[in-house]
Amino acid sequence: MAALSSALKLLLLLLQLLGLQVLLFSGSAVSSPEDCTFPETTNTSSNFSIKADSNIYKTNKTYTVTFSGNEDLYSVILQAVDKDNKSIGHWQNPDHLCNDSVLYQVKNFNGTIFQANWTSPNCSDIMEVEIRAFTFYFNYGATFSSFKLDRKASTPLLTTPKSSAQKAYTSTIIDIIQLLFVYFTSKLIS
Repeated sequence: MAALSSALKLLLLLLQLLGLQVLLFSGSAVSSPEDCTFPETTNTSSNFSIKADSNIYKTNKTYTVTFSGNEDLYSVILQAVDKDNKSIGHWQNPDHLCNDSVLYQVKNFNGTIFQANWTSPNCSDIMEVEIRAFTFYFNYGATFSSFKLDRKASTPLLTTPKSSAQKAYTSTIIDIIQLLFVYFTSKLIS
């Protein structure tokens, strides 16, 4: 009976540690792309480019937005906005829908290209659309880029992304918690 009681206590302690890890993990991931929160700081040390297959805006047209040049890319938050800063259009097959944006987890990114498709709304009042992208990298935070689609444009769009720069904040709290969890689990088992 005493062995059963100590086994139940051990199981309860493990569940509490796991619950603590889940609580701390979700609370510390404020700027994580999984919750579609735009980061407050971004980094400019990336070597990627972003472009669309056309810079001429047309109603009810599907545009391919292409990211290229960085093998550390792991997710992208995309948003298309009109001149009033309202999200418009439809992103195809995102991994996660957010309030006014979408999240794509980059799977099997080989350092060459990642593409997402956006369909413009069937509204003739829109004259210009801004495509915004927050790109997240394994090693050095996030970058912000944007470009515009315009009804009056006449040349293909090949732009360098504009980025805002501040030191990217990287937290190791999750790693520390996971190490503590493994340590305590091994101590309880042995």
